[in-house]
Amino acid sequence: MNSRFKLSQGALWLLLTFSGAQTANAVATVFVNLFMLVLAHNLSGLILFNIGYFVPLTATFYVAAKIFHDKPPLLPYRIGLLLTMVFYATLLGLSHHANQLIFVLGFFYGVAQGFYWFGFNLMTFDTIDPMLRMRFFGMSGAINSVTGIVAPLFSGFVISTLPGLGGYLIVFAAALALYSAAFVLSQGVPKGPPMQLRPVMDSWHIITERPKWAAIIKTVVVRGTREGIANLAGLFLIFVATHNAAYVGVYTALNALARMTSSLLITRHVRHGRQIAFMTTGIAGVSGAGMLLLAGQTWPWILAYGVLFGLSLPFYMVPSENIPLSIMDQDPEITQRRVSYTLSREVALNIGRLFTLALLALGTLWLTPRVMIIGLIILTSVAQFWNVPVMHAMVPRTRDAVATSKK
Repeated sequence: MNSRFKLSQGALWLLLTFSGAQTANAVATVFVNLFMLVLAHNLSGLILFNIGYFVPLTATFYVAAKIFHDKPPLLPYRIGLLLTMVFYATLLGLSHHANQLIFVLGFFYGVAQGFYWFGFNLMTFDTIDPMLRMRFFGMSGAINSVTGIVAPLFSGFVISTLPGLGGYLIVFAAALALYSAAFVLSQGVPKGPPMQLRPVMDSWHIITERPKWAAIIKTVVVRGTREGIANLAGLFLIFVATHNAAYVGVYTALNALARMTSSLLITRHVRHGRQIAFMTTGIAGVSGAGMLLLAGQTWPWILAYGVLFGLSLPFYMVPSENIPLSIMDQDPEITQRRVSYTLSREVALNIGRLFTLALLALGTLWLTPRVMIIGLIILTSVAQFWNVPVMHAMVPRTRDAVATSKK
């Protein structure tokens, strides 16, 4: 019998397969972006790949919901794993010819990850007890941060040691193997109930019907603006400063170590009544990290930015991912409408991401890439303070409130 604080067997299998896939991401995702930057010889290749990635994410969520409306979300999740395996296999086949297909590759990767995240987001709702979601997210963050320390050091060392693109191909092969392992592990996750898709427009109807969800959607857009720049900012800045993939690996590993430390603290100490205080602390930290870049852009300053950003981010992200789920729990029809909620949330998140990428692409027509990236890091970090009073007005104050909210 499961104790009050113990994850169920299904949740543990989900944790294992998710950790396997995220380990693959830790090995390769940063270096896929670096690969595109190196092939294009400038920031435009990195921007083009990321725009190609984010554009299909939303559409893929709707396609997945339509195609698999009478199936459990485990099916699109596993399809996402398979398509991501195809993506890495394609990179291995194309090698240096990939520079002719940067947008297409980003688009295909976005489709693959769209299926993957669509299934995963729904499975976290189906598989994990509402009382244990913060524990799950904290544990997954801690586990994935451990692999996130070792994996980029390995990848950076391999890429910087081998000549040409040979190191990249080894890294992509490792990611392919890890995604294959995650696919095998996914067989242990319980299938869960069918998605029971409502009409596509229901994802918009819930915004007008439920004022709390409408407010949450606005916070998700704001959160997306930060996510649109954060993943590529450190990569670009450290590579421009050093022109060495090993330093990219060190930067990514230190950032992951910092995130692991914070994730462990959150797992032990953050409770439902303290979520807003920790969110505020996290936002202050990521904003302060951005300010460090005003003092200098040499690699020690960029590493300091990465460490402070990594320490601060989980304090913001864990509550900001948990609170929307708490609002979803309050809908008595949530089992039938969870797909609609997920669709509206992902649309909002990608709107924010694409908005920041569009600003970056346009801004570099007049300003240097470094100035635009640092400016957007600071702007999008400070903007997260807007989310604090909005979420404070609706977050459950006690564990009992959370436990009784799900109908």
